[in-house]
Amino acid sequence: MTSSKLSMAVLAGLASVIGVAASAHAQAVVNIAGASAAKPFVEEVPVTLCDNPTGPAPTFRAGAPIPEVFMDGAAGPAQNRLANSKFITWRCQAINVVGRPNIIIRYQSTGSGDGIRKVNERPTLPNGDPNPAARQVYVLENPGSCGAPIDEVDALGRTRRFYPSCTQFSPNPNTNPAGAFVVNLGVSDVAPSSFGQRSQQSSTQFVDFPQQPDDNLTLLRPVVTPYSIVLGSAVKLVNPDGTVKTSPTNPQGRVRNLTQLQIEAIFSRQITRWNQLSGVGADTNGDGVVNASDNQVIMLCSRRATSGTKAAFQQTLMKDAKEHTGQSPANSLSFNLTLGTPTVNPSGTLSGPNNLAGISNNDVRDCIQGNPNPTIPSNDPFPYPGPRPAHPTAIAYMESEQAATVNPAAGYIVAVDGGKARRYDNNNGHELIAEEAVYVGNEKENIRCGKYQYWTFQAVTRRNDPPPTLDEQAVIDAYIASASSPGIINNLPNVGRYWLSPADMHVTKPNDKGPIQWKANTAGIQGCLPSVNDQP
Repeated sequence: MTSSKLSMAVLAGLASVIGVAASAHAQAVVNIAGASAAKPFVEEVPVTLCDNPTGPAPTFRAGAPIPEVFMDGAAGPAQNRLANSKFITWRCQAINVVGRPNIIIRYQSTGSGDGIRKVNERPTLPNGDPNPAARQVYVLENPGSCGAPIDEVDALGRTRRFYPSCTQFSPNPNTNPAGAFVVNLGVSDVAPSSFGQRSQQSSTQFVDFPQQPDDNLTLLRPVVTPYSIVLGSAVKLVNPDGTVKTSPTNPQGRVRNLTQLQIEAIFSRQITRWNQLSGVGADTNGDGVVNASDNQVIMLCSRRATSGTKAAFQQTLMKDAKEHTGQSPANSLSFNLTLGTPTVNPSGTLSGPNNLAGISNNDVRDCIQGNPNPTIPSNDPFPYPGPRPAHPTAIAYMESEQAATVNPAAGYIVAVDGGKARRYDNNNGHELIAEEAVYVGNEKENIRCGKYQYWTFQAVTRRNDPPPTLDEQAVIDAYIASASSPGIINNLPNVGRYWLSPADMHVTKPNDKGPIQWKANTAGIQGCLPSVNDQP
């Protein structure tokens, strides 16, 4: 079925469901598991399904209760309250959109692997026992266990009530499978066929995650997910005499671009020190000169096996080299810990990890900027205890919206082969770079116009057997219809600047790794802007 026919079928199904009498159903629940890169998108889509006492049609309904959002983490900054949360639960009324008087949508961002395998599994085993492989832990919607609520109005005038630092979780499927919730919908950054990963959890033990089966899945690709490469704040352009290379338009001397080949060399550990790259170095003591007193060792901030962000990175950028997993070279061990700090010996070798792999984009962000009080989820088998240090010589890969939340004093986004998912740096506290002023409001141009290859189609998976109940299907259909709408994607509070509808793209690709293909017919799609795409 073509994507246009599929969208029509989804909308038609939604329309038929909405006609069902709402009074016949007390509550409709959908539990979602999967990608942490999808977190800003998946966590915000429910705002388009919930009745709201404020804001525009179709969700405005006078007197409706304020939609409530329960989080496991502390409240993030204004207009990005969910930035610190890996577990969220929406509780709201949704008569207008879904045709049910109440809906609950839960999301746990544990990795893309769960967005495939949790949904591919049957909820019960052949002997009738509950199957823990199809179930997940979620935050329960109980305000009594949470911090003080925060009411906030988004850019479209919709009110939401956030409950930060919720600590009450649903039962763990490993210890109480009968009480744990069944995953109804999965989200993965890549298709099942794109997996095939390895990561290291100790100096002698590795974890492999092979290609995933999809025999019990319906797979939809409703939205384009962009990713970014982030460098630690100490990484600078360097003049031949060793001084940091600054200019009126780049006063901090930031690296503006890396090539795909350079990224392959860094993440495969062919290059292990920043000063091995011509014109680049790390100024770790901040004196404006790169010399022997500075630590040049490149810290890799990456993801563990089962991560779709890891698979997207390997598919789109690591095309001619394998991402480092710790086997070689000597003294370059990779540990499957969320964070740690390597010791640089006088000889330049390392005692300790220089490749730190987390279970989410939040962990990768912490790897760059540090975190004195991290929230370690109970399902992390290899937590790094205590405060997390910053790594100013790091390089990391992250989903673009979350990359844009990295503390500007700790790290910055760099272009790849002259293109990137752009951030207007002054908006996040960076110095104004004149060449990037054209990107204000045009952050998607490099992606949709074929200048930037580091993106995938987000995969949304639904279990075929057993089929969803009528209530579950109502919410799933409404969710997918919203998730694939250009108007909704472009107006979500936290992803509108970066994520794209496939309908807005001048390019496409048949699989995650590409190659990128230019569409033969772009009628109705906004033209590309030379002022943006001619930038280096």
